[in-house]
Amino acid sequence: MYAGLIFCNSRGFFAGAFCTRIGRGYPLEAELAAILHSIMYAHAQGWSFLWVESDSSFAIDTYDAKENSFDSLEASRSLV
Repeated sequence: MYAGLIFCNSRGFFAGAFCTRIGRGYPLEAELAAILHSIMYAHAQGWSFLWVESDSSFAIDTYDAKENSFDSLEASRSLV
């Protein structure tokens, strides 16, 4: 499975994109991995605000249910 990510700025202009291999798994795992990778990429770019869009509302709800701190992000990095 692969996760493809596209980044746009607040005005909707293209700001970057990448694709990463995430290995075998279920579609929900791929969606969650894509969200995690996008957050890590945004953090590395120094972006303070991130709007995540996904075709899986369950993946968004699953992520929103967790604590959204950078510490929990680092702890969950081993899942990817």
